[in-house]
Amino acid sequence: MRIDHSVPKEACRRAYPRMDVALAASALAIARSRSVVVTDVSLIGAQMGGRDLPPAGEDMMMLVGSLDAMATVVWSDGEKCGVRFDEAIADETIAQMKREADWAELAQWSH
Repeated sequence: MRIDHSVPKEACRRAYPRMDVALAASALAIARSRSVVVTDVSLIGAQMGGRDLPPAGEDMMMLVGSLDAMATVVWSDGEKCGVRFDEAIADETIAQMKREADWAELAQWSH
């Protein structure tokens, strides 16, 4: 039996603080992969931006920096979507993602 994971965007409550980031990532689903930008992340979920994002209820794997996490899309509206991770990620992992984002930003400045 499949559980309906779709939640209207406005009904999503942020029980965990989100950290703003700007990380290039891949969203891999059974049907296809997409290039996305992770715009914020918390212990239990993330927001992504991109084109042709997966619909609510679709399972996916998010690959960003040193993190790979299984997730379910809980809302999607055009060029943004929110996902809930199957398993919470550690604070240390979020800190590593932030360091990777900061490094990527610095690396672009040197070119």
